[in-house]
Amino acid sequence: MRGLDDMYVFKTVVDRGGLSAAGRHLHVPKSTLARRIAELEGRLRAPLFHRGPRRFVLTTFGRECYEQCRKVVTEADKVFAMADRIRDVPAGSLHVICPPLLGEILIEQLAAEFAIAAPEVRLHLEATTSVFDPRAVSADLVIYAAFENLPDTDVVARRIFTSQFGLVAHPRVLAAAKPIDTPEALQQFDCLGFGPKSSEWLWRLKHGRETRTVPFRPRFSTTQLSALRQAARQGLGIAALPLMLCGEDIASGGLVRVLEHWEPPPVTFFAVYPSGRALTTAARRFLDLMVKRLPHVSYTSTRPET
Repeated sequence: MRGLDDMYVFKTVVDRGGLSAAGRHLHVPKSTLARRIAELEGRLRAPLFHRGPRRFVLTTFGRECYEQCRKVVTEADKVFAMADRIRDVPAGSLHVICPPLLGEILIEQLAAEFAIAAPEVRLHLEATTSVFDPRAVSADLVIYAAFENLPDTDVVARRIFTSQFGLVAHPRVLAAAKPIDTPEALQQFDCLGFGPKSSEWLWRLKHGRETRTVPFRPRFSTTQLSALRQAARQGLGIAALPLMLCGEDIASGGLVRVLEHWEPPPVTFFAVYPSGRALTTAARRFLDLMVKRLPHVSYTSTRPET
C-alpha cells in the first residue's frame, strides 16, 4: 500500500502545483513530501520532475506517470467510497462550498443541524462564488448558482431548487418619481448591477410570453449578492435579487417590489460533484437534506402572521 500512498502524494503535488501547496493541503511538511517523491523516483529509476530554483515541471515520463496515477487513485477512491456507502452512520470528512449569501441565510443552519445529527463527520463549510469544479479544490460538493446552462464538463450537477428573482428597491428610491409602469421607465432611476465588471448591463424581463430588454448603467455593481442586497437596503437604486433571500426585507417594508409582474431570469442552484467518484455517505446525506428542505423555502415564509 506504500506504493499507492506515494502515488496519491505524487498526484496531489501535481494537482496543487508544487510541494508547498500540497503540504498545506495534506498537512504534511514540505520536506517529507520532497523525500517521498525522491523515494518514488528512486524506485521508478527515472525523474518525475525537472528541478531548478524556480522550476518544478513534469518530465515526459512524469506526465505519463501522472495519468496512470490519476486513474489508480480514482479507482482506489471508489473502493473507499463503496465501503463508506455500506455504513449506517456517516463518518469521515465532508467539504462543502456554497455562495456566501445562500450560505448565510440557508446552508449554515442546515450544516449545523447535519453536524449535530452526524457527530462522526468532520464538516468544513466554505463560502465562495469562484469555484465550479469540485476537483479543483478537493471538495465533496459545490453549491453552484446558474442563470444559464452549466458548462459541459465531466462533473455531475444535481438540481436542488430554482429561485425567482424580482426587482426591488428601498421605498425612498421611488418616493420622488412617477410610478414605474413599464420596463423602459427603469431608465429614469439609479440601478444596481450583479455580475463581473465587464458585463453587458441589461434588464432582461419577462411578463407572460412578452419579453423586454432594457439597458442600464449601474451606479453600483458587484459579484456578491450580499453586497447587492446591502446596496439596495441603503437606497442606492433598483436591484434584481432572489426573492427567497430578501423575504424579511420585503415583509418589513425595508424593500418593495418594482414592476412586480415583470420578472428577471430565475437562478437555479445545483449541487456539483465529480462524476468519476461516488458520493460518500456523509455527502449523500447532506445533499439529500438540501434537496428536501431548500425547495420549500420561499420569501413568503418569512412574512409576519396577520
